[in-house]
Amino acid sequence: MCGLIGSTKHQITRNTLSSLSHRGPDSRGLWHSPDCQLGHTRLSILGLSGGAQPMSADNGRITISFNGEIYNYLELKEVLREEGVELQTGSDTEVLLNYYIVFGLDKTLEDVNGMFAFALYNWANNTLTLARDRVGIKPLFYAAEKDGITFCSEIGPIKEVLGTDKLSIDPVAVSMFFNTFYIASPNTIWNEIRSLEPGHYIDYNLQTKKLKVKKYWSLSPQKRSNRNLKEFEDLLRDSVRLRMRSDVPFGAYLSGGIDSSLIVKYMSSIDEQCSTYTAEIKDKDLNEKKYADRVAEKYKTNHTNIEVEYGEIKLSFLRKMARTFGQPFADSSIIPTYLISKKISESVAVALGGDGSDENFCGYNKYDYTDKSIQDKFFRNQDLSFLNDKYVKDTYDYMVSKLPYQTEDPQELMRLMDIRFFLEGDILQKVDRLSMANSLEVRVPFLDHRILEYANRLDYDLLFGDLRKEVPKTVLEQDFDKDFVHRNKIGFMLNVDEWIHKFDDVINQSKFLQSDLFCVTFNIEKIKSPYLKFAILMFVLWYEENYE
Repeated sequence: MCGLIGSTKHQITRNTLSSLSHRGPDSRGLWHSPDCQLGHTRLSILGLSGGAQPMSADNGRITISFNGEIYNYLELKEVLREEGVELQTGSDTEVLLNYYIVFGLDKTLEDVNGMFAFALYNWANNTLTLARDRVGIKPLFYAAEKDGITFCSEIGPIKEVLGTDKLSIDPVAVSMFFNTFYIASPNTIWNEIRSLEPGHYIDYNLQTKKLKVKKYWSLSPQKRSNRNLKEFEDLLRDSVRLRMRSDVPFGAYLSGGIDSSLIVKYMSSIDEQCSTYTAEIKDKDLNEKKYADRVAEKYKTNHTNIEVEYGEIKLSFLRKMARTFGQPFADSSIIPTYLISKKISESVAVALGGDGSDENFCGYNKYDYTDKSIQDKFFRNQDLSFLNDKYVKDTYDYMVSKLPYQTEDPQELMRLMDIRFFLEGDILQKVDRLSMANSLEVRVPFLDHRILEYANRLDYDLLFGDLRKEVPKTVLEQDFDKDFVHRNKIGFMLNVDEWIHKFDDVINQSKFLQSDLFCVTFNIEKIKSPYLKFAILMFVLWYEENYE
């Protein structure tokens, strides 16, 4: 896991690169040609003795800066060997680079199984390619100016290179944030900085300065089929196997829920010394320790319960979170997620997690609410009356227009919204920033593209029937009783209404209120929802970080 940065216009210095050191504390490198600069910070996971980046090949004609992991790199390496290519290191970066040289971009993106964002400079045709993985596990932001392009794994360094005075706030992003409490691609909080959408790549011609954004993968409408449990088990087992490839210690998040329990089931069948970690939360309504203990005992893991003490939520900590994301983000689970990631990183460098199953297999309780509209179920807030009219946009129709395909079925529409926006904009953004803030790599087996494609073929009764998440639950029933498998879902979140009111003065006294975003009659005490209050607070803290 790493951080990448580059530009065809602005100078990338070692000071700029140091702002990504948390994403890659093991090494850093800069490469430049007359037309392009690439930078890289590395967290070494595979090929510890090789794989320094940026990496060049083909007599220096092709150079790459790569963030992520190619899980099937050993299989691709064998394909290259059959083509007569002998590699010098054990890194997946060298495999990716040489696979591109031999087979080209389209086949490379088709064949790789992984989470990735990369920048690839081709000296021979004077082009720059930026690519992001199919689901958006790894981030890639860019700013396209009339005479160049700048790109990075995070927003902050691009903002520093361009200068805040040259940036303007995106009204669509503001509306999206206060509707959903996150901002999803292609938007960011800045008009001038975009987020490359999942399953897309950019082809940038350095001579003509022309930029083309192209889609290489997405879900598509499929003929529906009955469940095939063996196929699902084989896919998940293989996905876990691939994601256990590591040259450093690894473990797994274990909440005791369906998804993490299935991950641990297959991990333990591959590695008898599997290590698992559970966040022991003192709130009895959120604590699933007893369930996690049962799973750890069943699969004989080396289990650690980590007490997560919130203590007093301090303003300094929330300001740190605002800096970490680089744009407004207000999922309250950032606090327990950061703390558990920090604790796990003290023991391992890689952890597997169960994210993505609820979106794939419709595990959320909102699918039961048949009396509510999609908009009511998807948006966390719809009252934007506190905003200036210029920042109130039709977010819902905009987001629907960005879905991989259109459907008349409301449940399927809900599922596509979750996969395209909630998963990428909230869950994956949160996991990437908070794990990387602690130099921890998180891998998500349920987001193997083969599993997404499998779930997208399932009959509607298996996705939206009375038994929520029927396929994963049926598999877990092989090892646990029905009471364990079918208990109510507990979310990994923080109850903010106990403490959010103490920050009312921070909001009311902020210079942010003098901007044109809020209406002149705004007063935080009029906001009744504690989660909307939290969203406003996080926006205020982000604003102060950038404008004061």
